[in-house]
Amino acid sequence: MNKVIDISEWQGRISDSTWSEIKKKVNGVIIRLGYRGYGTGELRLDSEFLNNLAACKRYGIPYGVYFFSQAINAAEGQEEVSLIAKHIDVKACELGVWCDSETSNNGKGRADVIGAAQRTTAVKAFINAVNARGGHGGLYCGFYWLRDNLIMNEFSNTPFWLACYMNAPLYQGNNLYLWQFTSLNGFDIAGFGKSLDCSWQYKGFGTPSAPKKSVDELAREVLDGKWGNGKERVDRLTAAGYDYNTVQKRVNELIAERDKPKYKTYVVKRGDTLSAIARRYNTTIQKLAADNGIKNPNLIYPGQVIKIY
Repeated sequence: MNKVIDISEWQGRISDSTWSEIKKKVNGVIIRLGYRGYGTGELRLDSEFLNNLAACKRYGIPYGVYFFSQAINAAEGQEEVSLIAKHIDVKACELGVWCDSETSNNGKGRADVIGAAQRTTAVKAFINAVNARGGHGGLYCGFYWLRDNLIMNEFSNTPFWLACYMNAPLYQGNNLYLWQFTSLNGFDIAGFGKSLDCSWQYKGFGTPSAPKKSVDELAREVLDGKWGNGKERVDRLTAAGYDYNTVQKRVNELIAERDKPKYKTYVVKRGDTLSAIARRYNTTIQKLAADNGIKNPNLIYPGQVIKIY
């Protein structure tokens, strides 16, 4: 079984060191793309979605997305998928595109007050809209929510990702793809404390469509001249199934890091001595003199620029 976590803006901005841990400890990440407001019905993007998606691409981590739905009819279910498709290619979501159906606002959300039949229609419209775009649509919910608030037999061919915080999932059907077994960081990933949803993945969606190489790997290959220049680079990366703009952005970042000055500068003020400057920057008089071509360490002057490596 594969290890999968799901994340959203509730985890805040995830650091690079934590992403390195994620890469080591899990097989995939499902990212919240957005949600529909439980009161107004307004569609919103998760504030950390773009950062989380970019990180998964950068580290070469397989990903999927989920959307917290408050759709109350088929049209709204389809509308939620239209928003998703504006921000991501659903076909690239190796771990699927999931309709998150659950209670909200203490059971008073706009989708809490409709019946099981109406809710089932909205969720099915969401999933069918994902599939129509070439993606893999599925349903995320709790087992008891599925049993009591949806018409369960209407989803016999629908991939399920079920939350059930017990010793085993209460549902054992062939369409159980993932079991979310805890919200307490069950994979012990540093950087999250005790709050992180974790799932076991029983089934996947076939051949991965996500690139095999991370963005960092590709960017370094570009700098090594392996992907050509100009239009050739665009065409070769695109033909290989990669996003040229994402790769080129990382190339530019690496070039900027490489070309950044490797030293600090200090402008000498009246009364300064080389020994005082050395103490301030935790170095030695001899190194400052050698690095700056100063023949007489006792002779520096106001306005002189000292390089500190």
